[in-house]
Amino acid sequence: MFSSKRKIEFIEKLKKKGLKLYVAESITGGKFTSELVELKGASKYLDYSIVTYSNKSKYDFLGIEKVIKKHGVVSYEVAANMAKKISYKSRFKNKVSIACTGFASKPSSPEKNQQGVVFVAASYGKKINVVKKIFLKKKRIEVINLTVEEMFKQGNLII
Repeated sequence: MFSSKRKIEFIEKLKKKGLKLYVAESITGGKFTSELVELKGASKYLDYSIVTYSNKSKYDFLGIEKVIKKHGVVSYEVAANMAKKISYKSRFKNKVSIACTGFASKPSSPEKNQQGVVFVAASYGKKINVVKKIFLKKKRIEVINLTVEEMFKQGNLII
């Protein structure tokens, strides 16, 4: 389903550089992390991952309530903060973080006409990269799968 080449390339980069990975997933519901743990040895590079599907979970686990209230849950700022905040409990110095937020289905107001809008953020050292993707006229599962693919792409680009 996903580009196995892109996934393997990402995993190899993590291992080669001795990186630990931290993931905050919203729209994908854990699918990105699930792809990683399908392969033996994931504990060598994956430290932890959380699914922060609801706004409340983003408030409680990531402390980004003010950011969400100011910018909306599907925004550049929220994705960036999710990626920055997910690894705050880690004492590991060499780490990379990836996060996603978006609308896989037609949202209720006030975000009408935002179906398929996704933000993916990747953070490594002092670098952070956030991309906005718009997956028009796609079914819910297609938006989720395309988001996972974009997470692998951004992970490869940041490290």
